Amino acid sequence: MAKGFFKINKNSKVKRFLFFLLVATIFWVLTKFSREFTATMHAKINYENIPETTALSEKNIYNITFDLTANGFEILFYKFKNLTINVPVATYYTKENESFTISKNDLLRMVASNFNRNLVVKNLSVEQLNVHLDPIVLKKVRVIAMTDVSFKNGFKAVDSIKTFPDSVTISGPSGSLKKINTITTDLISLKDVEKDISEMVKIPKPSNEVISVKPNKVEVKLAVAEFSQGEFSLPVDVINLPPDVEIKLVPQTITITFDVSVADFAKISKENFRVVCDYSKRNVDENFMLPFLEKKPQNIINVMFEPKKIDFFIFK
Repeated sequence: MAKGFFKINKNSKVKRFLFFLLVATIFWVLTKFSREFTATMHAKINYENIPETTALSEKNIYNITFDLTANGFEILFYKFKNLTINVPVATYYTKENESFTISKNDLLRMVASNFNRNLVVKNLSVEQLNVHLDPIVLKKVRVIAMTDVSFKNGFKAVDSIKTFPDSVTISGPSGSLKKINTITTDLISLKDVEKDISEMVKIPKPSNEVISVKPNKVEVKLAVAEFSQGEFSLPVDVINLPPDVEIKLVPQTITITFDVSVADFAKISKENFRVVCDYSKRNVDENFMLPFLEKKPQNIINVMFEPKKIDFFIFK
């Protein structure tokens, strides 16, 4: 029984101690935070009411720091608040100038408008705010189609991918558009393609500085066909051979292989080709020349030579 009484009495003393400690802490915090402090604050600059014919230059600053004198509670409150300094551009802008300056007094007034009462704001990180504007201009840029295309076995692209139109007009500040010469489409991802591609694709803005893209969609086209492999054995002609030089080629014929669409396969013949070696570009040390096609059909791709070089002997 005595043990229980002493235990209850001990717990009561601990609770009273903790209560008075809490009350003392609250009074200390209230006393401490009621005093005035000076703290460095950070604020974001928001440029608003920008005339439609202009845009913000990259030279502008977008953050500012300053010292705020207030009691501890207010300092704590504003530390956790996202402070924004709203700069009304249209109020200061004139068509004659692409930049203007906001005085220190005006800037202090804009900063102070964030606070509930006349708190002391001083030591701005800038003495004055220089605002730079760029005129809005138009620029024509080439469109590049972004593709991830794989073909069904035996099928290939007949030509390079094309966009219609092949260029678009972008608008934005002149300083930002100087860096932009091409613009890309959204990605087209297609698998096992076996027929012509024709897709309307959106063109996203390449950066936040670009105001508009017109048109903002283009048609992406790619001709696709089934291909077959052709092969011919052709004689090798020599060009730029001096009249007093006689040579013998080894070998005198060369085998070429190529890919051609099934639709055009029957139209291809040996007469469509001429394989030549240029004597003026020969390898003198090892006595060989590299063959190339001086004449070939336009609709063949992936041309391969076998052998890839032609040896020669000179008769004196």
